[in-house]
Amino acid sequence: MSCFEMRPMRAGEEEALLNLLEGAFGVRGIFQRYMDWDPLLRPEDTLLALDDQGPISCVQIFSRRIRLRGETVALGGIGSVATADAYRERGLASELMRHAIREMEQRGMALALLFTGLFDFYQRLGFRSVPQARRLLHRPHPPAEPALELSVRPFQQADLEAISALYESYSAAFEICTVRDASYWQGQLGYAGSPDEDFRLVERAGRVVAYARCIELEGARVAMEFARSESAAAELAALLLALTPEERPLVCPQAPDPELDQALAGTGARLETVADPSMLWRVLDRPSLARLAQLPAADDEELLAALVGGSRALYWPSDRF
Repeated sequence: MSCFEMRPMRAGEEEALLNLLEGAFGVRGIFQRYMDWDPLLRPEDTLLALDDQGPISCVQIFSRRIRLRGETVALGGIGSVATADAYRERGLASELMRHAIREMEQRGMALALLFTGLFDFYQRLGFRSVPQARRLLHRPHPPAEPALELSVRPFQQADLEAISALYESYSAAFEICTVRDASYWQGQLGYAGSPDEDFRLVERAGRVVAYARCIELEGARVAMEFARSESAAAELAALLLALTPEERPLVCPQAPDPELDQALAGTGARLETVADPSMLWRVLDRPSLARLAQLPAADDEELLAALVGGSRALYWPSDRF
């Protein structure tokens, strides 16, 4: 590898970073939204390789907290890994990734996570794929008569307190869900998915009892997140069905929610389960994770299978980076 400067990004270099990312991925807005809205993303969380003209390769570290075995665990998210075309195959991204791994370890992060299809590259850096199940929800044919009448409307900012309470109660029983405070919620509403997010909620007697958030992503209709109150499985099932296109499925996270599965089956909808291998995890703090898993002699793959690969593990797509 030729000798290039490698360091954290400095204030004022954001436009040069966006130019690099747009050149690598052909889009700019999604990266701009994270920089504008993520309250935890600082300039020094972007690691750069530079020549005498500016950035030529980059990696970003996103700070998250997740629930794991009844505790809150620091997670390092890896995103925006890019290298300018003229500088590829020189090991720049690999070297920046090694810097990022050391930085996350020094910050006390126990796990790293990224989303990719480039398995070989990241496996050489210690990442391992832990597939998460997805559900393809197909509308019934012929359409079934609605079992109940829904009061559905779009999300409004004034609904955030009720929505966040539903998220907390619904996700509390799952592993690896993101811990959110008010600042995180406000930021995530700004950057998650796309500006065309379809965010709807269901009310019963004037109270929000279910919600779902959907986007169009690479030609698919994707449910990024949903939640319900304890008695609203039927309402959530009906809402998800209403958000499902006529001629293609709604791609949903497989929430460990048997009552929702039963309610969806009762609509006549067809459910198809597929594995999504794109989540790659890396152990950063083995002693802490071994303690949580109660597996003191486990290797990294055994720890990941035990902690993030169980049937109750669910990382909502809305929390991606």
